[in-house]
Amino acid sequence: MAAFFVLMTLGLQLWPGASEWLRFSRPRYEQGAVWQIWTSQWVHLSNWHAVGNAFAFLVIILMSGYWIRWPFQMLALVGGYVGVAIVVALDPSCNFYAGASGALHGLLAGNAVSLAWPTRAPGRPVNVNDCAALVTPSRGSCLVAITVLGGMALKLWLQAGSAGKAPLGGWGFPVYHPAHVAGALGGMSLVLLVLASLALTPTKEQAESRH
Repeated sequence: MAAFFVLMTLGLQLWPGASEWLRFSRPRYEQGAVWQIWTSQWVHLSNWHAVGNAFAFLVIILMSGYWIRWPFQMLALVGGYVGVAIVVALDPSCNFYAGASGALHGLLAGNAVSLAWPTRAPGRPVNVNDCAALVTPSRGSCLVAITVLGGMALKLWLQAGSAGKAPLGGWGFPVYHPAHVAGALGGMSLVLLVLASLALTPTKEQAESRH
């Protein structure tokens, strides 16, 4: 999955004309190019933009993989995509958009929620095929999750008061900060929804004990 994301990100960036056609443009969106709220998150405004996001994805998914299996990481990423798509579509001040940074905020925030959520009762045996055993939180992992979420909250709060440019002039183009907030909320929301549904769904052992 990591290799696919990197290859798609860099491949679309290097494909002549792909970035211009797939990125979000409000005039074209209002004329019917509704797919752009999704495809704009697969392309970037520069080669360095694409490389930076591909590298960030690898760091997040590989470091999180020590605790969190890939299905939950993909849930967090999808939630980030959905959050960004919604805010880009509904915000009339957003005239153009491209990049995966909002979705990556969803991946990181959703992973942090997974890391802190107790997905199995104490003493319950772990089955590798059991979705509810995807995460096994500990005191240390909960501390990591709280640190990550606190750091993200501080970052987003500081960005909200910035001038809309990347720090140190790094990227050389405007940064649409609402996408970062929406992505983080989307990743957390989808992961929480699935975790809550798993918590409320009786296990096979519990279902059998009722009969």
